[in-house]
Amino acid sequence: MARDQRRKCMVMTKAEIFDTLQRVRQAYTDTLDGKAVSFTGVNGRAITNHDPAALRAELQYWERRWSLAERSGSGVKLARFS
Repeated sequence: MARDQRRKCMVMTKAEIFDTLQRVRQAYTDTLDGKAVSFTGVNGRAITNHDPAALRAELQYWERRWSLAERSGSGVKLARFS
């Protein structure tokens, strides 16, 4: 799949990104607590508690996406008239 096509497929709202981030955070916390975890990550990779490094990488990916989404404009522009 071409890079541009992947970008189009990954268009998500802020709410969807935040929801995914919360699920990944919970899965990572469960992994650290020794609970059984099975999670489908980006590009359909299956991540289990047998690979905590992959789950940490997945968490970092979603934290970056959330950070970028939060920095993007809120849709409201302020104008200053002199």
